[in-house]
Amino acid sequence: MTIIRRIILFTLVVLSGSAATVLATALAADTIRIGGYPFPPFVEVVDGQPGGLTLDLIAATNKAQTRYRLDFVPTVADQRYAGLSGGKFDLIIFESPDWGWPRGKIADHALREGSEIYVALALPGRDQGFFANLAERRIAIVSGFHYGFAGMETNGAALARRFDILETKEPGDSLQAVLDGEAEVAVLNDVFVKWLLAEVPEMAETLLIGETPDQRYSQAVIGGARHAEMVNVIGRLLLTTLRSPDFHDVLRGYGLTEP
Repeated sequence: MTIIRRIILFTLVVLSGSAATVLATALAADTIRIGGYPFPPFVEVVDGQPGGLTLDLIAATNKAQTRYRLDFVPTVADQRYAGLSGGKFDLIIFESPDWGWPRGKIADHALREGSEIYVALALPGRDQGFFANLAERRIAIVSGFHYGFAGMETNGAALARRFDILETKEPGDSLQAVLDGEAEVAVLNDVFVKWLLAEVPEMAETLLIGETPDQRYSQAVIGGARHAEMVNVIGRLLLTTLRSPDFHDVLRGYGLTEP
């Protein structure tokens, strides 16, 4: 986690108004629980405290309106389906419909378009051909995540029969495994890579970054059956905040110029 601890940025949203006003707003608002798991920079947990783009977006959306109160509920990747269907939280955001949500209600409009990217150490003689046959590489993957090279399979035992896999707890650990020589390839989301290069520019010389994505996806709001009617409502609120001029500085903090 060395790299992650160096580069994480916490955006503090200061709520204004009197204590009485805040209390009245909290009582009047409908509470919507947003689930999230370690998926930097969308959700990053350091010393037990969650932060990241998802938390920043929730805070900014709460500040921008009073009809709904959005609360963050932590989970882990391989329990997010059970958490949503079991009512631990109402919605989950920055999720792709391709990541195993056959029964989830998906928002009509995506929050952003994203991709997963291969990275390796930039050693002498290595070029883009290094990623051509991943069956020959030791690959660091996050347990519970879906990967294009593996046909979206998430079962660790099944993956181990086809690839040389090192399972990690989160993408930062996968990156660290590559930096430490424990794995040859990690698969990271595009925002993570942009964020990393913005905060640690020397990584552009350290890493060989794949030009062909592992997968492309739309990241949307997904809700359980009991809260299907809220998916588009909250999705529109989040998208409005994400695209607002006031949120541009937050996006730039993650190396983004737009959602």
